[in-house]
Amino acid sequence: MLATRPRRARNARKTSRPKLSPEEREARISAARQQLLAGIDTLLTSEGWQQLIQSRAWLRRYSLANVLMILQQYPAATDVRPMSEWKELGFGYMRRGTHKIKIWKPCFRKVEAEQDDTEDTTVVSRLSGFMLVPVVDISQLQGDPRAVLPQPPTSPVLLTGDAPIGLWESIERQIHTCGYTVERGDCGDANGMTVFADRRVIIRPDLEPAQAAKTLTHELAHILCEHEQRSREVSRALMEVEAESVACIVSSVCGLDSLSYSVPYVAHWATDREIARLSAERVLKVADQILDQIDDAEPPR
Repeated sequence: MLATRPRRARNARKTSRPKLSPEEREARISAARQQLLAGIDTLLTSEGWQQLIQSRAWLRRYSLANVLMILQQYPAATDVRPMSEWKELGFGYMRRGTHKIKIWKPCFRKVEAEQDDTEDTTVVSRLSGFMLVPVVDISQLQGDPRAVLPQPPTSPVLLTGDAPIGLWESIERQIHTCGYTVERGDCGDANGMTVFADRRVIIRPDLEPAQAAKTLTHELAHILCEHEQRSREVSRALMEVEAESVACIVSSVCGLDSLSYSVPYVAHWATDREIARLSAERVLKVADQILDQIDDAEPPR
C-alpha cells in the first residue's frame, strides 16, 4: 500500500527537480554524447590539444569525458566546481547572462554482498549509472573568488633557472622504481633520451634545472606510456606527442610553465575520434599517475 503524500501548499517552494520522461532523458543523453564527440574532434587540432593540456592542470578532478564536455561548453574554463562549493566560499551568485555547465556524475546504489568464505554480508556501493549535473566556472561568478582561493605555485615562463623543489628527485625516484638508471651525458641533438635496451635515461648535462626536470619527466612518460612495447604499433611522432603532453601537464601542475616551449602541434597525428580519445586517455592517466606519486612523496628536507 502506498502512503498518500500531503498536498503541497500553493506557494510552497519545490525542492526536487521535475522527473524527466524516458524520451526527454534519452534526448538529453544523446545531446550530451554529441557534445562529447564534438569535444573529441577538437583534439584533432593543435589548438584543441593545447587547450586540453592547459586545462588539465586545473581540472584534474574530472574525467576525460567531463573535461571535454566542460571545454566544449565553456572553452575559457579554468576552475570548475559545483555551486555548493562556491557557496561555501561565499560566492553563491552567477553573473547575469552566464549558464551552468553540464557534466556526467556517477550514481551509486548500496547493495548487500556476501563476504568470501563466510555467510556474512556487507553493504557496498556499486555504480548504477550516470546523470547530468551542473557545475560553474570561477569566471561565471559575481565577485572575485580568486582572492580567497589558494593560487597555484608560480615559476619562470621560460625553461631557465631552478626547477620546482623536489621535482627532479621525485621523477628520478619513479624512473628508478621502473628499473632504469638516470645519468647526465651526451644525447646528440636531443635534450634527453631513453635507451630501453640498457634501461638507461640520459639527460644533457648543460641543461638548466628547469629544462632538465621537464625533460626527465618526458623520458619517464616514454616508460609509463609503454612506448617500448608499443613501438611497432604507433608512430614515433605519436609517442613524442604523448610523452611531451604528459610532461606539460606534470610541469604545469608542479608550477613550471613549459607551454611556450613544449606544447606539441599535433594536427597530423590522428585522423579519427577513437585514436584521439584513446591517446588522450593514456596521456591523462599517466600524468595523474606521476602526479599522484609526487603528491605522496615526503617533502624534501
